[in-house]
Amino acid sequence: MVGATPAAQEKARPALELLASTLTVVGDKPGDGQALKTVNQLLCGVHIAAAAEAMALADALGLDQAKTLAALEAGAAGSFMLSNRGPRILEAYTEDGAEVLSRLDIFVKDMGIVGKATRAAGLAAPVAAAAEQLYLLGQAQGLAAADDSAVIKVVAPTRRTV
Repeated sequence: MVGATPAAQEKARPALELLASTLTVVGDKPGDGQALKTVNQLLCGVHIAAAAEAMALADALGLDQAKTLAALEAGAAGSFMLSNRGPRILEAYTEDGAEVLSRLDIFVKDMGIVGKATRAAGLAAPVAAAAEQLYLLGQAQGLAAADDSAVIKVVAPTRRTV
């Protein structure tokens, strides 16, 4: 995702194409690419937090989490983030936790950027703010270096069913 004047885009295109598997020009101003990344991270952070809450609720209701995840992925609630993080959310309670593919403290940083951007734009973003609080709580609970899927342990510190 890049934003730059057309002349700057053309000058940088060879380097950008080497760096990016998909190059998306999102605007003519420097910073437009970073702005779109901020929007993307709002959705990613909220998706992970919502998936963690959903899987914690499934557990609290006595549902098999693996079967619940499979059903959700196949239905209207399915998304890339659910399919990507869902299995790791289920691994969060194992002795070693989920393999760390994206640290929880990265979402502390990213959701902080989202919060600053929404405040600067004068936009209320209560869902993003709530997700940010979950990541901050996770960091405070010593989960900063854990996979971001460990945010489920903030919502539900232990599993109810096995």
